[in-house]
Amino acid sequence: MKRVIVALLALCLAQTAGAADLRIGLLRLENDPRYDEDFAYARIELRPLGDVSAAVRMAISDMEMLTDARGFTPVLSEAAVGDGELQEAARAMVDEGVTHLVVDLPAAEVDALAAALADTPVTILNTTAPDDWLRRKCHANLLHAAASDRMISDALVQHAVARKWSSFLVLRGKTERDTARADAFIAAAERFRLRVVDDREFDLSTNPEMREQNNIALITGGTRDYDAVFIADEIGEFARYVPYQTALPRPVIGATGLVALEWHWAFERYGAPQVNSRFESMSEDGRRMGWQDWSAWIATRAVLTAFAKARGDGLEDVNQLLRSDKLRLDGSKGAQMSFRSWNGQLRMPVLLSTQNAIIGVAPLEGFEHQTNSLDALGFDEGEFACD
Repeated sequence: MKRVIVALLALCLAQTAGAADLRIGLLRLENDPRYDEDFAYARIELRPLGDVSAAVRMAISDMEMLTDARGFTPVLSEAAVGDGELQEAARAMVDEGVTHLVVDLPAAEVDALAAALADTPVTILNTTAPDDWLRRKCHANLLHAAASDRMISDALVQHAVARKWSSFLVLRGKTERDTARADAFIAAAERFRLRVVDDREFDLSTNPEMREQNNIALITGGTRDYDAVFIADEIGEFARYVPYQTALPRPVIGATGLVALEWHWAFERYGAPQVNSRFESMSEDGRRMGWQDWSAWIATRAVLTAFAKARGDGLEDVNQLLRSDKLRLDGSKGAQMSFRSWNGQLRMPVLLSTQNAIIGVAPLEGFEHQTNSLDALGFDEGEFACD
């Protein structure tokens, strides 16, 4: 696929004498299957459509005062390329002097890119791949601004415990991502001794011979009682029909109903409305900020904060602060965030939301941690191991 270099944007925040270039890269797939518009049915977006570049530019604008004070001139290099050209594009950015690369890529591509760039000084920031297996790879040059599958599941399980839901019916699709989501939820549920009464695979076909897999009343019936249904459906085509059609009148969580996300446009605390308004103004189509946008925004803010607040001007000083518990990162979610030393994962609150309302912010009250309350979400240091 022909390589498309979208832009080289010089964003000069202050023309101070002797200002040093601070080069950040943004790398995306030209035709990312995760944002395929063909999955939109009857004008209903089954998958979030996104171009996170507006969020990266917004972060650079937000941090202008700090970077100006330190005499840094941020320069953003963007590339949207074919799957086979990611490493070439990334190395071209490194040759230009990019030291921190924000990537909007699936997990397999992030993994391959981190391995390919291990011999370079660049730090990669994953913004949209939630896969736990990618964290277990423990790439020394990789940080994760997207919440992991286990963090998302822990947030949902905390809500279940708080509501005294003790048993679940799990429905999962047939994709690898559906398997990952469902497995993460079951593991999170087991931590709190919640019971999975059945784990069933659904099918998107209308084949009458598979009606026990594609008929919602059948797939949610014929089993022991349960308090709620958890559904893992990355595409979203099946999940949107499940609420109000289950065999038992039960709440639905996971892919629809109550969902756990890094960000939601309905969040109204801690300066979130201002963040949402700025993003809508900066995005080309005036769209609302999605979780992918927030992840790219916070990843860029993390880099700029490290440059602005590091004690020294060297790259080693910047990366030391970026990976340190001393990093204080404001993501307009009411908590100071930093990256975990054991897996490079960004500690963060996770929003529990319906289609148009925030129901809670995890970690919920009562779910404590001995050192950092945010570590109540996701794999803790004592239970994490690199592959």
